[in-house]
Amino acid sequence: MSSSEDEIMEISNLPSSSNNYVSKSSETVPVDKAISLPPKTANTIIAKISSPSASRINKRYQSKFKKEWLSNSYFSTFLRECKTDQTKAVCVTCNIQFSILNSGVGDINHHVQTKKHQDRTKSAEANPSNRIYSTFNITTTELNKLCAVEGAMVFHTVKHSHSYISHGCTIDTIKKCFPDSSTVKNITCDRTKVDYIVAELKNVSSFSICYDASNKGNAKMVPIVVQFFSKTGVKHGILEFIEQMHESADALFKNIKYVLEANELKLNQLVSLGSDNTNVNVGNHHSVFALFEKLLPGLIK
Repeated sequence: MSSSEDEIMEISNLPSSSNNYVSKSSETVPVDKAISLPPKTANTIIAKISSPSASRINKRYQSKFKKEWLSNSYFSTFLRECKTDQTKAVCVTCNIQFSILNSGVGDINHHVQTKKHQDRTKSAEANPSNRIYSTFNITTTELNKLCAVEGAMVFHTVKHSHSYISHGCTIDTIKKCFPDSSTVKNITCDRTKVDYIVAELKNVSSFSICYDASNKGNAKMVPIVVQFFSKTGVKHGILEFIEQMHESADALFKNIKYVLEANELKLNQLVSLGSDNTNVNVGNHHSVFALFEKLLPGLIK
């Protein structure tokens, strides 16, 4: 401590009787000769007066998003992580971001009780297909966004019974229309991906297929979907789209069997067959399942 500070401390420690003397003597000192503290000393005194505990008292705990919340069966239906701000969460039902800064789970429960969320939840339950469109409004990684786009394009193709040729043409058209989009540029959702699925199928021990006929104008289209186990988990994809002129058990059986053989898949590796519950598909006597079961005893329906 400087000498001037020592003098100040000595003055402050004088007895009360001496204070009168100081006050009296100070009245006779001219202003230009009065004692003044340099800026550095003044700052030092202020720093000592301020208490470090005061900043700790004013500091509040900030809640951040916890991924374990997504393991909650109810929260997982609408709650997503905000990748750009850990103090916020995303509601895919309402398509908004909301703050969880104050109380975390308490803020989530408060959002659930809002009229907007309850109305949107009722609307989503009445129209479950709308959820696929809300997926694209979530802040996510480029890879997840690309997967969502490819899945949506396949869903669109299946829903409207488009052919692979039409599907591939649509992808090429979108790429030309939006050349500046990195997501569109990386879409690979054509025959190449189907060939990759077929190549993987040749190395598996078993697989399942599902099919369902759908009318598109005068044509009846039948997508054949395959599901199998791989080293990375369960995979599935569209194996082929076929146009079915006659929806009879014999015609469907013949065409499905042809698709499997044309892709060099072994029939003895087919373990289950999925379809709707019409007599043509799953009847006990003469159906697609019954015809396959004759070739593959033990086939699961």
